[in-house]
Amino acid sequence: MFNTIRLLFLVLDKFQMKAILLKYFFKDIMKHFSVIVIPDGSETPVKFWVSSRWVFGIICGLLIFVAANVGFLTWNILNSYNRAHILHENRLLEENLTRTQSRVDSLASMLGSISEKNQALYVITDIDEPEKNFAIGGPQFEIIEGNYSLTRLELQLDSLIFVASQEYIAMDSVSQVIEHRDKVLRHTPSIKPMPGFISSGFGKRLDPLTGTWRMHEGIDICAPRGTKIHATADGRVKFAGSRSGFGKVVIIDHIWFETRYAHLNEIKVRKGQKVERGDVVGACGRTGRATGVHLHYEVRIAGNPVNPKNYILPYNICVD
Repeated sequence: MFNTIRLLFLVLDKFQMKAILLKYFFKDIMKHFSVIVIPDGSETPVKFWVSSRWVFGIICGLLIFVAANVGFLTWNILNSYNRAHILHENRLLEENLTRTQSRVDSLASMLGSISEKNQALYVITDIDEPEKNFAIGGPQFEIIEGNYSLTRLELQLDSLIFVASQEYIAMDSVSQVIEHRDKVLRHTPSIKPMPGFISSGFGKRLDPLTGTWRMHEGIDICAPRGTKIHATADGRVKFAGSRSGFGKVVIIDHIWFETRYAHLNEIKVRKGQKVERGDVVGACGRTGRATGVHLHYEVRIAGNPVNPKNYILPYNICVD
């Protein structure tokens, strides 16, 4: 047992000595490097020593130099890529601005055409055109002269939006007038209520039944019995029934006018019914005081009879 322990200590002691020797050996080696140079044509070598610190410094310097160059090259590559990307994006933006500017110009041209059509509508409808004072300004307009394409487009769009809103207001005012006039026209008697010839006109005449002069407040139109009678304008049936002397009668209220259809053989509408120009309201007959089959047709304004001939347009004029 004792011999075994002694042998172990001897081994450890030798191992420790070897470690110390290796340590000093490498330490001695790392102190300096020997460099041997043999000149061409000479057999005498030249030997010199270089400190390990210098070698280490040179190596570190080379590594730093290589790393710096690699980093600089990488930065240049990335910077070039970024510049190329930015130039590409700028080119795309310029193309988009050019296309947008073209569209803005087209919109301005369209608004100009709309303005001209509005002026034509004012002339056609005989409506006084309102004054248009498109006054805009401000410090922002100082930069229009510069190279600010996007800002210039924004200002142009704002101006066009303003002009469009004004033109819309103008169109709306014209539309309201036209709608009102259309309403007036649709409620104004303008067609002959029934085909046939006029046997008696508007004004004073000898009454065929009494032989005395009386005011004839309408016109008489002769046609076969059962001929359809049409409303001469849009309105609402005010009366549909029988009246003394007129037999079966239909009276239509047209807001500003009133029309009466008398001596009907048959009534086709009822009181309160809405009718449009051309709707059938009855059939020609001989009811009431009449010497023959005919239609007595009247047009009244505020209750006063007017000549119905003045409210019958020629057939070649379209009223709808």
